[in-house]
Amino acid sequence: MQHRNEYLNNKHVDGFIAYLSSVLSGHTRINFSAAFPRNRLPRHYEMQCPGRVEREAAGSLYVVEAETLEQLFRFYWWNHRFYDENRKEVDEVRSCVQSTIVEEDSEFALELTRAACRKVMEWGFGRGTRANESNVSWAMSQGQSLIQVLRNGREALLSDAPDLSVFNRNPNPSTHWSKMNSGWTKYYSFALPAHVIYDSRVGAALCYLVRRYLESVEAECRVGAVPESLAFRRAPGQGERNTRDPSCGPYKFARLSGGPAGSREWARVNIQANWILSAAVSRSAAMWCSGPEGFRRVEGALFMLGYDLSRVERSQAHDDTEPTNLSFHW
Repeated sequence: MQHRNEYLNNKHVDGFIAYLSSVLSGHTRINFSAAFPRNRLPRHYEMQCPGRVEREAAGSLYVVEAETLEQLFRFYWWNHRFYDENRKEVDEVRSCVQSTIVEEDSEFALELTRAACRKVMEWGFGRGTRANESNVSWAMSQGQSLIQVLRNGREALLSDAPDLSVFNRNPNPSTHWSKMNSGWTKYYSFALPAHVIYDSRVGAALCYLVRRYLESVEAECRVGAVPESLAFRRAPGQGERNTRDPSCGPYKFARLSGGPAGSREWARVNIQANWILSAAVSRSAAMWCSGPEGFRRVEGALFMLGYDLSRVERSQAHDDTEPTNLSFHW
């Protein structure tokens, strides 16, 4: 994989970072409409977040309109809770994972590491779910090698010159390798600074923003396909209603998979997303995503952006003017 500096100096990557920093600062509008099932929203959500109700055969939806990514972040919810409520639980899981890393040379290191993995997967997928059980089962199958496997993954993800071979899936059951998917990206997010949770929602959001960027380039300079350096991958979401494929016209985005090369490819796009987001946050100088929590707020905004792209108007006109203010009641 390319060195971080070489990757960030790529002309397409640098152009996207400039575009994304403008999106983060609010100078470039996203003009995004999102609809959420009303029965999943936090209590008082509709009182605090301006929007409207739409009725569908499957149930009622609450529709919000966000001119900027910051405004979309203000609409954040997950698991019937607002951002600050979820953050308390997130901080607990992060503390558990990081304290376990500190204790990796202790007598009870393996037991603590396994417990931390269970905690991450239960937080991310819920107790007793298939995704939870599958990821925990893989962790248990690593035996005494689990600590080293996770350490190898962390070192690769943190490196400016990542060695992705640690994520190569080996058919030999006696060979241990680091895994990356929608579950283990959560573990590494808790273990490392500025590591985005690259799940189906964040992946869809990044692909969508890349498409918006490529479409915004002047016609004579526009490329006819997604450049390899910006070829983020998408992952299917749960359920059939949600659409998380932002592909349109010449700009197509491939799916992530769980095949032999799946973990390596997932790690690649995750690392590139980390680098781009960190650079864009720094360049934007936007107050809402500054400071220690800034990266996580951007992650939350992307989480909301990628929830359901089915409402996106494919012929949407892009307006790069200053947005108007919307009032929020907190």
